[in-house]
Amino acid sequence: MIDRGSLVLAAGVVVASAGWTVAYLLADQRATVGALALMTPAVLAGAGAAGRWAHRATVLLPALIPPTAGLMVFIATAGVDLALAAMLGLALLLWAPWSLGRWLRARAELVAAGWDTAALWEERAGDIERDARTRERERLAAHMHDLVGHDLARAALALGAIELNPDLPPDLSDAVARARTHVSTAAKRLADAITIDAGTDESTTAPAEQLLELVAGTRDDGRDVVFVPAEPSPLLTDLAPQVIDLLVRVVREGLTNAVKHTERAPIEVSLARRSTTVAVVIRTRDAVLSAAPAAGSGRGLHTLGEDVAASGGAAEHGLVGRDHLLTVRLPLVPDSTDDGLTGVVGAHRAATRHVQRSRALAVRGTATVIGVSLLLGVAYRVVDVTTSALPTETFEAVQIADPRTAVAERLPWRTRTDATGITPPPGTQCEHYSASTDLLSADLYRLCWADGRLSSKDLIRRPAAAPGTIGT
Repeated sequence: MIDRGSLVLAAGVVVASAGWTVAYLLADQRATVGALALMTPAVLAGAGAAGRWAHRATVLLPALIPPTAGLMVFIATAGVDLALAAMLGLALLLWAPWSLGRWLRARAELVAAGWDTAALWEERAGDIERDARTRERERLAAHMHDLVGHDLARAALALGAIELNPDLPPDLSDAVARARTHVSTAAKRLADAITIDAGTDESTTAPAEQLLELVAGTRDDGRDVVFVPAEPSPLLTDLAPQVIDLLVRVVREGLTNAVKHTERAPIEVSLARRSTTVAVVIRTRDAVLSAAPAAGSGRGLHTLGEDVAASGGAAEHGLVGRDHLLTVRLPLVPDSTDDGLTGVVGAHRAATRHVQRSRALAVRGTATVIGVSLLLGVAYRVVDVTTSALPTETFEAVQIADPRTAVAERLPWRTRTDATGITPPPGTQCEHYSASTDLLSADLYRLCWADGRLSSKDLIRRPAAAPGTIGT
């Protein structure tokens, strides 16, 4: 259903196009110039307003009624060339501003969609933050076992070395001290986790120092650990906090698993950075697995892999030959797209595509109208010239005072239509024919009749665009 405003715009365009058509077809030459000067801006303004403000494109269709009616009337009265020119000219005057108006409307809708998107982002900001805290608490429940259990497991291994040694070697105190350190570390991990959950993370340890501490702690357990590069700070510069946190967790998980599941196997930790990603590889050489899995096994790598995937990265682990590899690749900028905003993004993209289609329609449509107008003009010129061509031998054969009835059979079935501005001799009725079939030639043969007989015949030579001289 078309709204009232669109009907008003359609009526205005119809009135303007009807006035333009009447001014072009019915007025004399001087009045036509003045009328067209008044009506052309009205047509342009009406079509542009219809394209910009009307809700449907069909409101422009009634504007084609006046030129179509004019064409029918003037076909019946032998004014085809004027009617065709009027219709094509009006179509171009209507289409170009209407297309511009539709593009402006689509552009305005895109701008409005952008403001709506910004408002939605602002509204959703608080919800996103609360959702992020909720997801962090959910991850904390899965991480708690790993953060505390790993260090307690290492303490249990150290204490187990003392418990299983029947001779109680002198290094008993050192082992107990290391166990106490591990337990203290586990308690600190728990406190850090609670601090993160509360949103008040006050950790001041640099990421590079955290990595080096993890490596040093594993070496204190008697493992041979190689860390490359020796100074990781340059590789961690400008990384997102989420990426740094994952890197530290990957190194912690890989070193802990190497200690828990292998017997004295050397470990290599490699950190590398590319243009868009950062990667860490933890290789355990000759990884002969322990006979029995350590307590608390099975959750760490699974949870870590989920978090890596959520950030847009990839994690792989398994045996390569006799070595065990844990490889994690992370983007420098983590994927933080919120699923709740996909509808807004989709709407914005749809609006953008609509603007692009509207602009393309305006360009292609205008080009099509111009091209069709030129083709129709050329086609009409061909028909007009060829069907009104009078052969030279026929023109030379007819004589003054020949009756019209005797000559009619040798004349073309129609006369030339672009000779209406040539003044005939007084008391005669003249007919104009093409002097040749050359489309670039405007020369005419003129036969003038008086009382049913040929009173004069002339060859009118003129340029292609303007009348010229008359000669016999």
